[in-house]
Amino acid sequence: MLRSKLISDLVNKILCLKTDHPIRVGVSGITASGKTTIANEIAEELKNRKKNVIRTSIDHFHNPREIRYKRGKESALGYYEDAHDYESFKQKLLKPLGPNGNLHYQTISFDLLMDEYVNSDLKVATNDMIFIIDGTFLFKKELCNLYDFKIFVDTEFDIARKRGAIREEQAFGSYDKAEEMFIKRYHAASKLYLEHHSPQLNADVIIKNNDLNNPSFVYKK
Repeated sequence: MLRSKLISDLVNKILCLKTDHPIRVGVSGITASGKTTIANEIAEELKNRKKNVIRTSIDHFHNPREIRYKRGKESALGYYEDAHDYESFKQKLLKPLGPNGNLHYQTISFDLLMDEYVNSDLKVATNDMIFIIDGTFLFKKELCNLYDFKIFVDTEFDIARKRGAIREEQAFGSYDKAEEMFIKRYHAASKLYLEHHSPQLNADVIIKNNDLNNPSFVYKK
């Protein structure tokens, strides 16, 4: 089935959700699985249907460099436990949008480039909004119940590593160095995530994304 048709079917599922608050859609998967691209495609399809969509990411809720790298820049455990400010992510974005939330939210708490916290103005959500949120560790147990629809992008590690190394080649100076970082840090951390939190089991849909031109969807509920 064409990728565009699959995305359209997925959006149909999201639009069938009945809530008395904004819809929070989480898109998770190992690093370089293709989750950001899929999240963007979902958001674009929603916009094409004239829906009130907000596109954001847990990557706007990082910790400062001194926390992120306190175990070393290559540490898998450091990436897994220290990269993101989960408390801010919950309190400033996910919980205000959920049941009994006050609808006052922020989509960013930290400027990664400047390595400093951001005191952005509070925005006020409306109940018709749909938030598309992506991130590697979105479905950790302490976060898992704070979404209304969960998508897990399932890509084999070898395939994701090659994609990621190509993407980050310039940032790390070479393909080999980028691939090494994926092996030591990003994907070692992703394996901890899969082992400790089983995000696939909690997803509403799993997207098999090894073949970008021919993904397949498995709906679980």
